[in-house]
Order: sequence, then structure tokens, then C-alpha cells
Amino acid sequence: MVMDQVKLQALRRLPKNFVSRVFGSICDVEFPAPMQRVVNSAFASYAGIDISEGERPPGEYCSLNAFFTRNLCEGARTIASQDDHVLVSPVDGCLGAFGAITGEVLLQAKGREYRLIDLVDSGEEAKRFLNGHYATIYLSPRDYHRIHSPSSGRIDKISYIPGYLFPVNPFAVDNIDELFAVNERLISYLETPAAGRVAVIKVGATCVGRIGLSFDKFVTNTKFRRRREFEPVEAVAVDHGDELGVFNLGSTVIVLISNPAFRFKDELEAGQVLRLGEIIGNVDVGS
Repeated sequence: MVMDQVKLQALRRLPKNFVSRVFGSICDVEFPAPMQRVVNSAFASYAGIDISEGERPPGEYCSLNAFFTRNLCEGARTIASQDDHVLVSPVDGCLGAFGAITGEVLLQAKGREYRLIDLVDSGEEAKRFLNGHYATIYLSPRDYHRIHSPSSGRIDKISYIPGYLFPVNPFAVDNIDELFAVNERLISYLETPAAGRVAVIKVGATCVGRIGLSFDKFVTNTKFRRRREFEPVEAVAVDHGDELGVFNLGSTVIVLISNPAFRFKDELEAGQVLRLGEIIGNVDVGS
């Protein structure tokens, strides 16, 4: 217990945003090819990355960040459904808290909650998700770090909310109040045919040098940080599994679904590993 308090105090005092920018810059350094092969392979071994799923072997990436944000090889993931009534996991990761949004709050961990309005930082958007559903998925350093669409639809707004860069690992989730609502967030809002409004919330974390979008040049955690909302330069229509963005190190994605008729699969349970494209639930057409 004392050690937990020491760790928390250290996290609060650490200049997390500065450290994350520096770490991101270091990861972009391109070493001579023989050295880069050693760096990338050592990181893959340390993190437990399945290198067989990558588009190329670790040694063929010019920097650690290029390796970390690698694409998967063709066929490594299957999008289980393209049905408008079905939602799929947008990432590889570990399922955390999920369920119905009741009383305008979401569960972070046992005994810890946070408010929907604080998460999206918008009263207008928060109202749209009242009585909806949410799912929290944690990406560790070993996971594939590109974020994809859980549904077909159209992206009509992006919201960037500056914040802290606390870790989002299990220790931090269990011990830091309102973690997901105080960390940096980049939100893609989709209007979908059956699930209503869907938000894909990409949560920043310590040593996440940047969060980028696949359809826009906007990047988080730059030197000059201010809250921003904008529409994509061109309309962005997406299908299940289309790429939305990329993390530059491990973090968390929270999916919000506005349609109250959405139902998670009965088999889902907190702590289970999800894969990109795996069905997480569907809209009950009988409701």
C-alpha cells in the first residue's frame, strides 16, 4: 500500500507530456540498419510481439516507431461482419469495463467511475450517448496499434481534448481518479446506419508520443496544445474495419454507442483478449 502511494506521487510529479514528446522523438531516430535491426528485434522480444503477423520482419523498419506502428500482413485479421447492425472490435487489446451507460457515468474500475460529459468534454455530445453503451479496450506494447472503425458510417466530427498523459495500465486504472477523462483524447464521431452515433475515443498515455488520424494530418501531443473540434476536409465514409488512426505506443480506446437497442455479446467478459474485427455486439432489431 505504501509503495502504491509512492508510485502515484511519482507519476503525479513526472513531467509526463514532455517525457512523452521526447520519447516519441527518440523512437523516430533512424539508426544504421544493423543497429536498427537489433533495436527492433530486442523490443519485439521484450514486449512479446508476434512478429509473424507483421507486414515485414522487424529489421526492415527504419525506426522503432515505424516498427511499432507497422501494418499487419494480409489475412492476419478477419472482419467478422459487415452487417450494419453489428459492431466489431476496432483494435487488438484487452477488454476492460463495458456495458450500459447509466446515470451519466461509466465504470473505470471497481469503485471508480467517471462522468460521460467529462470524457467527451461536450454537453451536446454527452446527451447523444445517454442510455447508450460503452466498451473500454486496453492496448499493451505487444499489440497491433492501428485503430479501425467498429461500424460502417460517416465520420462527421473530430474532437481533440488536451490533457495529462498518465499511464493507462491496470495499476493506473485502479488507482487514478477519472483517468480516461483527464488524459489527452482524440475522438472520431461517426453517424452509422443502425447503431446511431458512435464515438471512437483514443486515449493518450505516458510515452505515447503521438496519436494520428488516417484521413487527416492532425497529430496530438505537439508543443502547442489547445482544444479543437473540426470536420474532416472531405467527407469520410467508412466500412467495418477501415483504418481511423494510429497510436505511437500502447494506450486505450473507448467506444461509445448511442443506440439503446445495442446489445453486447453474452460471451464477453472483462479481461478477455479481443482481436480487430471480432464481433462485440449488435443492435437488437426487435427493440
